[in-house]
Amino acid sequence: MKKKIFYCTIAVFLAGLTLFACSNNKEAESEKAPIETMTDKAAKEWAHKIRTPIEKAHDVEKKQLERYKDIEETLKKE
Repeated sequence: MKKKIFYCTIAVFLAGLTLFACSNNKEAESEKAPIETMTDKAAKEWAHKIRTPIEKAHDVEKKQLERYKDIEETLKKE
């Protein structure tokens, strides 16, 4: 009799743990601490500051290559 009660209490305990583990607690995970939000914001700003000159350099390179192609085409026509 004691074994049945023992096994039943363990089964109830495990069932309770599985229900607790499956709870939908996404709201607590999605909220960030103020320091994390500030860090993310600063990281985005720095990434933007770094990427902007690189993107401008790529644009200039593309324009330069287009000019070279135009010059080559005009030389081939002549």
